[in-house]
Amino acid sequence: MTGLKKTILGISDMKNLFQSLNNNYSIDLSNYALSSLKSRVEDFMFNYHFSSIDELIHKVESDASFFQLLLNKVLVETTEMFRDPEFWNFLKINILTRNNYQNELKIWIPECNSGEELYTLQIIIHQLNLQHKIKVCLTTLSPLNIERITKANLEIKKMEINCANFERYQEEGNLEEYFTNKANSFKLNPEIIENAEIISHNLFSDKIPGIFDLIIFRNKMLYYNPSLKIDALKILNTGLKPGGYIAIGIKESLDFPGWDQEFTVISESERIFKKIIRKEE
Repeated sequence: MTGLKKTILGISDMKNLFQSLNNNYSIDLSNYALSSLKSRVEDFMFNYHFSSIDELIHKVESDASFFQLLLNKVLVETTEMFRDPEFWNFLKINILTRNNYQNELKIWIPECNSGEELYTLQIIIHQLNLQHKIKVCLTTLSPLNIERITKANLEIKKMEINCANFERYQEEGNLEEYFTNKANSFKLNPEIIENAEIISHNLFSDKIPGIFDLIIFRNKMLYYNPSLKIDALKILNTGLKPGGYIAIGIKESLDFPGWDQEFTVISESERIFKKIIRKEE
């Protein structure tokens, strides 16, 4: 018997899927990079044995839990802890350790579909013994991610990469000391993320979850078209306190209209910017 072949989707197929998701769940993916999203949807259809986009749309429209599964699978994940160690060292030395902590420091990690950046940040916070002075909020579009991120179980293969990154971040010590070694995985010690807030949130339609001192949004906009990128930057600007910092990732640029009137460059190499404090503020 011939096996199921991967279905190649056209632009009209993707538009029909986007329209269905928007109509039924108020999730608009139409401004995400089409080629990347298309490839992920095709892989999803192959893995779950759908031969046409109409079959997938019917299933998603009739089964909300399956929609969450689709969303969880097609959104881009951050796959490594301590990725770009130079960034994390800069953040630790030039922002986290230099804050006077007269008030609680609030950090937002938006549109996060896996926990690696949260785990990395929380380990650094524990290293600095600042866990009672810093509050981290991670928001994710898919509610299925909340349980997975909270459980914080990482595959052994991924931990090998994570440990190599950690050694570049810090020559002494071992990343595994923050984990418990299970049979087929490593589980992050629960106290590392116990004070983090992890919530379901749509960056483009929900109310921002607060005003923050630091926003970490690294290389997420690679998957947005120019219009969505500008929308995202404007929203993040609204959620950032004057004098606060935003990190957008080494592959991104802060180029929405008038950005140079709103921000100064803190690190060109790590793409970290500081929001200007105006006199009236």
